[in-house]
Amino acid sequence: MLGATNFTHGDVLRWRRVGGLVLAEVEYGARQRIHRHVHAHARFVLVLQGSLTEIRGDETSTYGPSTLLFRRPDEPHAYLVSNAGAICLIVDVDPAWLDRAREHAPVLAQSTAFRGGFIVHLAHRLHGEFRLRDEVSRLAIESIALGVLAEASRRAARTAERPAPAWLRHARALVERHFAEPLPLATVAAHVGVHPVHLARTFRRIYQTTVAGYVRQVRIEFARRELAGSAALSDIAMAAGFCDGSPCRHAKPVQPRHARPRPPFMTSLTLVRLKSG
Repeated sequence: MLGATNFTHGDVLRWRRVGGLVLAEVEYGARQRIHRHVHAHARFVLVLQGSLTEIRGDETSTYGPSTLLFRRPDEPHAYLVSNAGAICLIVDVDPAWLDRAREHAPVLAQSTAFRGGFIVHLAHRLHGEFRLRDEVSRLAIESIALGVLAEASRRAARTAERPAPAWLRHARALVERHFAEPLPLATVAAHVGVHPVHLARTFRRIYQTTVAGYVRQVRIEFARRELAGSAALSDIAMAAGFCDGSPCRHAKPVQPRHARPRPPFMTSLTLVRLKSG
C-alpha cells in the first residue's frame, strides 16, 4: 500500500491508513498545474474547497465543491487548479480491498463523477470520520467507504441502463455552471436545442429529479460548503441564487422580528448549518 507522501501531487494536511484504504486531506496551490500522470490504484476524490479542471484525453471537465470523482487505476490525466486553490479528500483503494467487495456484488469499474445526492452525503460523512482520529472511526471509515462504493456502483449501473444523450448532459452542465442565476426551463431547453417538455421529461427519467429540483440541489450543495465559514446566511443565500438580496437583507420596520416568517430557503440553510455543526 502506498503512503500518503507518494500518491498525490499536493500538500498533505493530514492522512491515515485504515485497512486497505489510505485517506488524505490534500491542499493544492492556486493555479497549480499537475502534469499528465497515472495512479497505480483506484481512488475516490471528494472536492472540499475550490475547484479542479481535469484533462483526460480529449475531455476537459471542471469539478467544484461537493463533487465526488472515482478514477480507475492507470488512467492518464492532468489537473489545473482554480485561482482559489483547492482542498480534496483522496481515498486510495488497495486492489485487494476492491476484490473483497467484488466477492459480494459487481462494483464500479469505470471512471465517473457524482454531483449531489446520497453518495456525496456519504462522502462528506467519510471525511468527518476521517477527521475524528479515534479508534471507533476506523470501523466507521471502512463501513462508510463500502457504502460509497456500493452507491457509486448502483448509480453507475443505472446510468448505463439509461444513457444520457449529449444534449441532456449539456443541459445539466449548464445548470451546474449557472446555478446562481435564474434558469427558466425554456431558457435551458433553447440553449440545448430541444422542446422544454422533452427536456423536462427526459431529465426526470434519466436523473430521477426535475430540472428545478436539480438547480436547488446544486445550490444547497454550494451553500453547504459555504456554511462551514462565518458568512451570514443572507450572503450565502444570495451567492447560491436563492434570492436577489432584498428579501434577505431588509426587514419591514412595521413588523416585529418575531412575527416575520422566515423565507423557506433561509430555513433550509439554517438546518444545513445546524447539521454541519
